[in-house]
Amino acid sequence: MRCMGDTWITNLTHFLTEAGEIGPKSGPARKLAEYLTKIVVDATTEPWDQPTNTPVRCRRRPRRKPCAGVIETDIDPDTDAIMWWCPVCGDNGTITNWQESRWDRTTDVQSQ
Repeated sequence: MRCMGDTWITNLTHFLTEAGEIGPKSGPARKLAEYLTKIVVDATTEPWDQPTNTPVRCRRRPRRKPCAGVIETDIDPDTDAIMWWCPVCGDNGTITNWQESRWDRTTDVQSQ
């Protein structure tokens, strides 16, 4: 039996302060925000116009054991949402409103 991952539909601004910093100071919300921002960095680092493998390890723990997966990402050309997924456990999601955040690396690529 293959386990099914969760699907996370997230708006990055919900985790940020008005100054653009991660809002939650500790706990599960802070860990989730840090995870999502790592995904944004990796998804927007060159080559950001192609699906990429990122060094972000999956955070899911199927059957209470750490998933061995590495998160893969792509940017939806129609919505600009970051799509991410774990090829091992199926955990997946989208991240919106990441543009121009401190973790957005597309401006670094475009300015070169």
